[in-house]
Amino acid sequence: MSKQHSTASTAPDGFVGFWQQKWESITLYFSRGLMLLVGLVVLIVAAWAISQYLDKRKEQSTESLGRALKIAEANLIAETEKDVEQSEEVPRFKTAKERTDSAMKVLGDLDKDFSSTPAALRAVLVKASLAYDQGRYADAEALYRRFVDSKPVEQALVLMAQEGIGLCAEARGDLAAAQAAFVAQAAGDLFKERSQWNQARVYAKQGNKPKAVEIYKEMLGKGDPKSSLRDDIQNRLSQLEQ
Repeated sequence: MSKQHSTASTAPDGFVGFWQQKWESITLYFSRGLMLLVGLVVLIVAAWAISQYLDKRKEQSTESLGRALKIAEANLIAETEKDVEQSEEVPRFKTAKERTDSAMKVLGDLDKDFSSTPAALRAVLVKASLAYDQGRYADAEALYRRFVDSKPVEQALVLMAQEGIGLCAEARGDLAAAQAAFVAQAAGDLFKERSQWNQARVYAKQGNKPKAVEIYKEMLGKGDPKSSLRDDIQNRLSQLEQ
């Protein structure tokens, strides 16, 4: 009897064993589901945080670009002005060099802190323009080329940069490089008139007056009668035909 009792007490309970296995199975899937849910929540929160971070960077970079533009366009302090009230946001300067250097500082910080933002890319164009105004043609050309090499989607800005490259090369005396840039500027119809005008000017400088005259006459014959360049074209053409 005692032996039978001992066997009964030590034998596994089929009912308990069945539910024990089910519980372990349910717990396993629950744990996996919970981990998946937690992971999904983490991803959602991370994506939201990144989005907020990028939005903030975009906003801050745009504000910096706006400030740089305001500084670059700020009126200089006239000699007759006294006790000029300064603004921390847009300070006033006595010389154009001081003003440009200040704008360049803001643009440099923008490029360093927010290099991957659209505003930072546009800041490269502004820096190039300011460098050109300072007579730093090689630096300006490098900045214009950097902008073009970044392959921005805005064709208008790319064509403006191509013109900048051409103007810098022309200022350096590299007329062949200037002509190549102005030809590239004609890739789109948006600035076709300016491209032709630039090419004609360079042809005249290169001594190819017949080609320059041909382009100027084509512009007068087929161009917009109300173009702001029309008077300049007529004057240049008259000088070439003398």
